[in-house]
Amino acid sequence: SSVYRVYAKENDVKEMVGHHRELFRYLQELGSGEVEQDSEALVDGEHIDFKLHIYPSDDFEACYLTNQPKIFSLAVSLVFLVTVISFIVYDILVEKRQTKLLENAERSNKVVASLFPAMVRERLFNDREARDEERTNTNKRSLIFKGSSQPSRLALFMAPAPQQSQSQAGDSDTATAISGSAPAIADLYNDTTVLFADIAGFTAWSSEREPTQVFQLLESLFHEFDAEAKSMKVFKIETIGDCYVAVTGLPEATPNHAVIMAKFAQRCLLRFGELTKELELSLGPGTADLGIRIGMHSGPVTAGVLRGEKARFQLFGDTMNTASRMESTSIKNMIQVTADTAALLKKSGKGHALIAREGLIKAKGKGYMQTYWLRPKSSYSTDSSNLSERLDFLQVSHHEVNHIHSRAQHDAAREKLGLPSFSHHQQDLMADSTKLSLQQEFVHSWNDTGFNDISKNGFEEGLNRLIKWNAAVLESILVKILVQRNELKRRNSFKPSEYVIEQNDLAVFHEEIATAVKMPPFDRESMSAACLMPSNEKVNLIPPNARKELRAYVARIASMYQDVHFHSFEHASHVTMSAQKLINKVVLRNSTDMNHSLLSMKSSTKNDDKDLRKQNEEADLFFSTYGISSDPLAQFAVVFAALVHDVEHRGVPNVQLIKEQPDLGMKYKNKSVAENNSIRIALSEFFKPEFADLRSCIFGSDGDESRFRQLLINVVIATDITDGERRAVERERWQEAFLNDGGDFNWESEWQNKSEDKLPHIDVSLKATVVLEQIVLASDVAHTMQHWLTYVKWNERLYKEMWAAYASGRAEKDPTEGWYKGEIGFFDGYIIPLATKLKECGVFGNAGDEYLGNALRNKAEWIEKGQAIVAEFEAKIKRKSNGGNPRNNRASSSSSIASTK
Repeated sequence: SSVYRVYAKENDVKEMVGHHRELFRYLQELGSGEVEQDSEALVDGEHIDFKLHIYPSDDFEACYLTNQPKIFSLAVSLVFLVTVISFIVYDILVEKRQTKLLENAERSNKVVASLFPAMVRERLFNDREARDEERTNTNKRSLIFKGSSQPSRLALFMAPAPQQSQSQAGDSDTATAISGSAPAIADLYNDTTVLFADIAGFTAWSSEREPTQVFQLLESLFHEFDAEAKSMKVFKIETIGDCYVAVTGLPEATPNHAVIMAKFAQRCLLRFGELTKELELSLGPGTADLGIRIGMHSGPVTAGVLRGEKARFQLFGDTMNTASRMESTSIKNMIQVTADTAALLKKSGKGHALIAREGLIKAKGKGYMQTYWLRPKSSYSTDSSNLSERLDFLQVSHHEVNHIHSRAQHDAAREKLGLPSFSHHQQDLMADSTKLSLQQEFVHSWNDTGFNDISKNGFEEGLNRLIKWNAAVLESILVKILVQRNELKRRNSFKPSEYVIEQNDLAVFHEEIATAVKMPPFDRESMSAACLMPSNEKVNLIPPNARKELRAYVARIASMYQDVHFHSFEHASHVTMSAQKLINKVVLRNSTDMNHSLLSMKSSTKNDDKDLRKQNEEADLFFSTYGISSDPLAQFAVVFAALVHDVEHRGVPNVQLIKEQPDLGMKYKNKSVAENNSIRIALSEFFKPEFADLRSCIFGSDGDESRFRQLLINVVIATDITDGERRAVERERWQEAFLNDGGDFNWESEWQNKSEDKLPHIDVSLKATVVLEQIVLASDVAHTMQHWLTYVKWNERLYKEMWAAYASGRAEKDPTEGWYKGEIGFFDGYIIPLATKLKECGVFGNAGDEYLGNALRNKAEWIEKGQAIVAEFEAKIKRKSNGGNPRNNRASSSSSIASTK
């Protein structure tokens, strides 16, 4: 039989045990026969089946039931997964690191390859292997001889001097240690040709441009030279400033080393002329007028690695010195070679490319030497008289050909005076640009607009480049206007213009001068929009018709400038360059001293909210620049004024102009006649219907036209520095704007820590107006606050213009009389105070110190050399005159200026 009893899960265990005991007793009784006979009894071999189904209690289950095995399994799985992922990530990082190491190694190898010839590199690498082997042996010996190891040659030449000295036993100096432990890596090469090439006019050119432009020029030129050198197996030694040094005949001997270097020099000369013309469109006028002086000499040199910090491959010996002298005594755009190099060229059948230089040159440390000119390949001729053709190719006059030796003597004398050499009589245009990549994009995109090249209409190539550059400068600011306007439209805070100004040809502009041109108040949205700097992709923001009209307008203004020496379109471009440079100093604000106060404020609020810091920075930028940095229309007006401020200037002062044109003097009440006339011409042309698209592109919001016109009037009239009454008013406005009764005024306290609703009520109009006027005033005479050679060049042009007026009977006094003292007085009474103002107004960064420093240095140098320079000015003009009669010099002066164009 079977006995089944099911115990519920909730029954107590004791009950189950009791039932088991009863069952057990029953079985015992059944086996002993004590049970009644009628009861079922078990037969031998039979059994009773029963089942027990045991359920744990809740307490029991809580004590022993657990998820630990599952958790453990999951943890092991996660650890495995993390390990796999870690190995994958590690593998990726190692691969990236290896790639980066390979890239760095490749770059390092290129650097080493550029510094050292292949043969020298092999010797250096062998030294590395020797060093590794020596280190292994040293570690073994160090157990016995501690500290007796010697560094390898590679370690010695690459290590700094103090480290080398410390690596030697005792107190021996570095030189002794190096020479005693490892022989120098140096060899003598008997048959080489060395070339020195220096950019003529670079010092003055670079002083008028920003550092990025200077390096763009050098990188572009030297990159081309490097490419030519690589293709011709010429080894570049180094560049020293703007001087390029190369050699042939090493590290591998080359029998025709002189011929290879001669061809390399010819290619560099021709490529230099092509490239500077191309770069003029982005670096500004005057770039194409840069020249290159090249000198060559053949002979033995000592070449090797000069060890220590910044180790490099160098050449030494008399051949290097002589080649340098050939460059320094050469003439712009000429290749001068020594007799030794000429002999090698003649021996190789290249004598037809040589012309003996007339007379002997005196080279420092060498005495008098006979040298030769190497002509470009395009002007090869077996006739030695072809030197005239060669010099014409280089834009040197026939008079200079016949007096080439005397010219060199004059050049040396002028160099002592700090004057440009006579060989530099080419077009002297100077200009600047700011955002190079953007401006280049303007230039390259002109072809897409269908604008015809101006040179096809009769303009000279140089003038055409000048017009293109000025148009590109204005376009670079115009695109800022459009970027800001589009951003304001997107934010629904743009107010379209509804008021159109009607031009009045009878207006007397100097009577409309405003004490302060109303400038836009601080506006957070306008400030944010102004911070959106234009990029190359935004060139197309300017409509094609507006671009064509802008270039057509610049071309028309250029055609209206008179053929005079100083107040010409070239000088207007120089003023434009200087104005653009000063505007960049205000807008970009990238000088250390200008940002010092802002950085201090940021560090003190580094834990504040990011948005609050951004708002503070916007307010700082706006008020510290008097709103100019966020006002592209004002920037455009200043550059526009610089371009047109002397249009139709007749080359005589206002006093003489009134005598020659009394009607014009009467119209403008005999005050600032030339300036009033320039404004009238510029505005009359600008507001013609043919420039409607351009105007709609410039003037978008309400009041733009009137503000543009007022700024133009203020800054152009300010250039009349002979008006004593106006200058007195200008000084009073400066005092009111910046000095404020002794100069104790703290401008920052006016806007810092002010609430948002009060910021728009802070008026910056007076300060901004005065600063904008100072930009044009300083730019108009920027040559006096730039490099000495730039100052002398434009000073000579002004002298020639005034002397031409005297020679033609338009002036009563010979400018030579009092020119020397007049310049000193001009520095003391106008230039130095003006440069001081640029520094005091605090918005131009280090430009204020730069301009003031140059003005003081130019004055000191003029005091020392000015009298001799004036005498040279006069002698030069009289040499060009017919028989020395001043009345016959007008034609020669005019032809001289025409040739520069």
